[in-house]
Amino acid sequence: MSALDTSPTGTRTAPRAPVPDDSPGPGTAAPPPGQFKALAKGMTKELVRDPMALFFSVVFPVLLAGLFVAIMQLTWAGGPYKIAVVGSGTQATELRDALGDGSKVTAVGSPRGAPEGTEAVVAPSADGDTLRVVTDPESPSVVSALRDALPQTGWDGREVDAIGTDGSPPFEPMPFVVPGVLVFALMSLALSATAGTLVSLRANGTLRLLRTTPARPQAILVSLLPARGALGLALLAVAGAVATALGLLTPLSGLTMLLTTVLGMWLLMAVGFLLGGTLRSPELTNAISGLLTPLLLMGSGVLFPLELMPDGLADVLSWNPVALLGDALRHDVSGGVTRHQQWLDWLLIAGTAALLTIAAVRAFRWDTEKKN
Repeated sequence: MSALDTSPTGTRTAPRAPVPDDSPGPGTAAPPPGQFKALAKGMTKELVRDPMALFFSVVFPVLLAGLFVAIMQLTWAGGPYKIAVVGSGTQATELRDALGDGSKVTAVGSPRGAPEGTEAVVAPSADGDTLRVVTDPESPSVVSALRDALPQTGWDGREVDAIGTDGSPPFEPMPFVVPGVLVFALMSLALSATAGTLVSLRANGTLRLLRTTPARPQAILVSLLPARGALGLALLAVAGAVATALGLLTPLSGLTMLLTTVLGMWLLMAVGFLLGGTLRSPELTNAISGLLTPLLLMGSGVLFPLELMPDGLADVLSWNPVALLGDALRHDVSGGVTRHQQWLDWLLIAGTAALLTIAAVRAFRWDTEKKN
């Protein structure tokens, strides 16, 4: 019989098309149970074995925070500050007497007005629950000094409603430093511990080798996220504990800080995957990350306040995604100076993260060899 079948009547028929093989091939097979767990465990070991990634993601931000605090103690924490407690009621008199020791702030003046050289004017409300403070912009830490002095005077727990003589909120160092260090840590996690790791895995052929296994390509890439997500949440827990100890964070604002951090991690991880999936050498990745980090920190109001820049430039820079992340986090801490509504920060961060995620997926390459 020929290769072509014949019908019972002898009529030749066309060859039958082969039945398609529905069994999944390499890279498309359904993963066996526990495969993702094994992949995530392997990627976690890869992260733990990289001391530089852990150093720049965890240790260096903590050292930076300590440096910032030391600088603040030397440059901002002056005093004792001269404040004028105005008002003729019992509350004003008691507060003026309580602040008379001069340890942090020294009460001067009288109901008739504040004398020359006064850094702040304080007016207690009738019930004493709120202290309205007008500060000199040239003395940015006077509000912090006042907050520190209140527990020693028996006036702790009072709300401090402060504003500068120029109408702007007074700058308080710690509400600025805590969100800034958290942003820096998350940025380092995305650039050093994600982009750098991805390029190394592509360069040494690990990702290409994993694609020959039954593992789904999506599972291979997503397996990098659990360890980094856990590390990011650990960084948030440390920052939250510090903020709570300083009286800057409440349970409700802690929940919104969690949401902000999750959105920020999405944004920065998308950047990490975009760089890690397109750059060809670990050396180039480290160079670009080393250049991007200080530019983003200084140009986003995370490392230095945007208020130190010209107004026009500060307004423009306040809309970049990293600046929006810092702004959203400062909404969550008491005394944080913000520029935009938090819901707007969240919306723009999520929108930018979605666009970067799409770009990272489309541009991703599984190895570092240049295609002809």
